[in-house]
Amino acid sequence: MLITLLFVASGCRKNRLEPTVPDSGFDYFPSEIGNTWVYQVDSIRFNPFAAGQKIDTFTFFIKHVVSDTTRDNNGIKNSIISSFRSNEEFGDYTFERSFARRIVDFRAETIESNVRTINLVFPPTVFKYWDTNAFNTKKEEENEIIEALSSEQIGQTRYDSTVHVLQRDDDFKTLRNYGLEKYAKHKGLVYSHQIHWTKKTLGDTSEIPEGYDYTYILKRFTK
Repeated sequence: MLITLLFVASGCRKNRLEPTVPDSGFDYFPSEIGNTWVYQVDSIRFNPFAAGQKIDTFTFFIKHVVSDTTRDNNGIKNSIISSFRSNEEFGDYTFERSFARRIVDFRAETIESNVRTINLVFPPTVFKYWDTNAFNTKKEEENEIIEALSSEQIGQTRYDSTVHVLQRDDDFKTLRNYGLEKYAKHKGLVYSHQIHWTKKTLGDTSEIPEGYDYTYILKRFTK
């Protein structure tokens, strides 16, 4: 009977992937020099106070390049990411900023403008959760791995072994605050959907909110 129950439980959710203990999952956060990601960003900006267009939809491209590595006072390796922006995927890119990524104590972290956040924990198994702001002064924000798939189609690309991190999901009558990221093994971040908008009036479906809704989709990754 026990064997039957175990079989049913393991088969009730198709495409589920949970890394085994020996699989640390560090490949979900590659950060070697030369690694390059190009993302298409589809953005919606809501501005009810604009004199003209109150809903602005546009597309641009972001390129992240691991341009250098450093070691801090504790000997921890930090990968320096240079971020560039362009209006065309294969056009000229303009430098915007730099930030750092690193893996330390089974955590994947980003450090930007001296603010340290936790992106992922290892091994990246379903239902693991953590406070992304545990090492900064911002309010607590619980992230959770809600899905792990052995195969997934995102945009034009099929990925092997993806994990979905729910960053927040607040849905009130005057507030929508949502964040979801997807990481693929050997590729890193392949998808991000971020929504944040507020309204002033309850129950007014015609009211234009103030805020944004944007989606990052990885177009190409090179080493």
